[in-house]
Amino acid sequence: MFLTYLILISGISLSIIAAGYSIIGLAALFAGATTAIYAMGGALEVAKLVMASWLYNNWNSPLLPKSIKYYLTSAVVVLVFITSIGIFGFLSKAHLDQVVPESNNKLQVQILDEQIEQRQKTIDRSQKQLTRMDDLIETQSEETSWFTSSSQKAITERNNQKLERLSLEETIDQSLNKINELSDKKSGIRTEQLKIEADLGPIKYVAEFIYGDEAVNHFDEAVRIIIIILIFVFDPVAVLMLIAANISIREQRMKKEPEILEGNAEEEIAKILPY
Repeated sequence: MFLTYLILISGISLSIIAAGYSIIGLAALFAGATTAIYAMGGALEVAKLVMASWLYNNWNSPLLPKSIKYYLTSAVVVLVFITSIGIFGFLSKAHLDQVVPESNNKLQVQILDEQIEQRQKTIDRSQKQLTRMDDLIETQSEETSWFTSSSQKAITERNNQKLERLSLEETIDQSLNKINELSDKKSGIRTEQLKIEADLGPIKYVAEFIYGDEAVNHFDEAVRIIIIILIFVFDPVAVLMLIAANISIREQRMKKEPEILEGNAEEEIAKILPY
């Protein structure tokens, strides 16, 4: 009897969990009517279990028309399929919630790399301009004339370049600071990316087990295979465990009925026969 109740409790628990996952998954598929999906899904899940139990106990009833019996049976099968679809949606969403941040991080790293590259180009242009200005001063230093010394020409040229030099040096400093800031941000994203990749490690191992060397291009397919395997043994097992519990309860009842009938017969005989 203990095993019977254990099967019954396990089946109901599994059904409740499957129903919860299914309702959440269906709500994700129909996000515009979340409250309605919760109400409808909960009612259908309860109806499915009640129908499965009732059909087993009344399958051979002469009062049950075949049309209703077969319709209710097909309804239970369809509801199991709907529950499985909901579970598929729930698990798929969980996988996407895990994978999407990885894609976003890669995109952010790419954008940061482009920004760093642009800042580096600005630094290179400023450095080249400073180099050209230095070359011009050096050229002025080498030139001589009757009325102006080379050193005076160089000093004059440097004074003329003063404001431009300050602007270029400021641009270089700002670009270097920005590069450091972007690099720090990039390091933070890469650290987060490593954590996500660690979480995705089991999926990658499963994909490698299924697809071998081509696993890199088949992560999503591997996840879908796992989800399909799970849904085939989730809600159907819950319904069958409920039916198995009904079988065990009926069996226990049938064992007790002969004992009750035997006891009643002895009482009747004792009433008739004299002491």
